Amino acid sequence: MTKKLIFGLSITLILLGICSINLVIKDDVQGIKDAMYSSNQPMRNIAHIEFLNKNQAIVFYEWGHQENLYFGSALFKKRLFGWTLVSSSQGGLAHEYKLDWGFSNLEFHFTAYTGLIRGKILDSRIEEVNVKTKVGTELKARIVEYNNDEKFWFLVANGTDLLGSTITGFSSDGKIIEQITQ
Repeated sequence: MTKKLIFGLSITLILLGICSINLVIKDDVQGIKDAMYSSNQPMRNIAHIEFLNKNQAIVFYEWGHQENLYFGSALFKKRLFGWTLVSSSQGGLAHEYKLDWGFSNLEFHFTAYTGLIRGKILDSRIEEVNVKTKVGTELKARIVEYNNDEKFWFLVANGTDLLGSTITGFSSDGKIIEQITQ
């Protein structure tokens, strides 16, 4: 082999090694936060990062002022050089309701999952959120607390059709606080 070829292969191997080490060492949460904040959307607050697996994650976030607040979710995939935003959706919060909701179809970006339904809890009495699909399947949503006194809920479906579901927010004693049919 010629010296130029050996030199070129050596440089290539060194660069690949550096890239590999960088990918292994780089913290996934920080990588997602960096990608999320790179869009320069003002006053954005990440409420929670949910990892579906080692290469797919959902970021739940809010932005805006208390009177004009938006809540949303962003889908991220881990690529060769870090985390990439693939889709996002958000909606303004209607403060006359006690339970917010939004839907995202996950099938296009995350083929192992069918849908995401989520929302912010606007009434502190709500301690449980259940989703009843239009075919009668009842599912319990996960509730996440953040910023010390705020909560949101979400449900990731794998094969279940969430469109047309009824969402119910319950108090700790089982009383219905809010019920929404989407």
